[in-house]
Amino acid sequence: MSSAKDRTGPAWGDGLPHVLWRTQQAVHGRLQDALDGLDVTVTQLGLAVHLDELGLMSASDLSRLFHITPQSVTTALSQLERVGWVRRLPHPVHKRVILHELTEAGLSGVADGRARIAEIDSSLAEVLGDGGKDEVIGQLRKLLVALEGEDPAYAGMWPVVRTTS
Repeated sequence: MSSAKDRTGPAWGDGLPHVLWRTQQAVHGRLQDALDGLDVTVTQLGLAVHLDELGLMSASDLSRLFHITPQSVTTALSQLERVGWVRRLPHPVHKRVILHELTEAGLSGVADGRARIAEIDSSLAEVLGDGGKDEVIGQLRKLLVALEGEDPAYAGMWPVVRTTS
């Protein structure tokens, strides 16, 4: 009987998909350890950061933007609401649409989370050496674009027009 390992191609552990997966797992673990005490996951922090950067958004907007299932986004936003980082608001025009907004606690948590992630970024850049970080990011972006295409400019499905008074 032949073995599946007799097939052509690199050894499983030497293949790019496996090394990328293992690296992602290691970095994710390091990030989650860095967030200890914030009561949020890396995904939850990422959603909160984007609410900070982009403003009010619906769960479906966040789902489309990050290629995360709507159920995962809803679960993450519910946890952010439980820890007091996010509040729900009805859309000013489309009342059935629920928008999410960071609270003061959320803004503070995002700032703390960003600082913690920046420390990890620095330690990873140190491992890669001069120019290594930019090179790795460039190569990973090339793979991402080849697999998923260019990221479209963000345009929420339910834009909120703010009026000044």
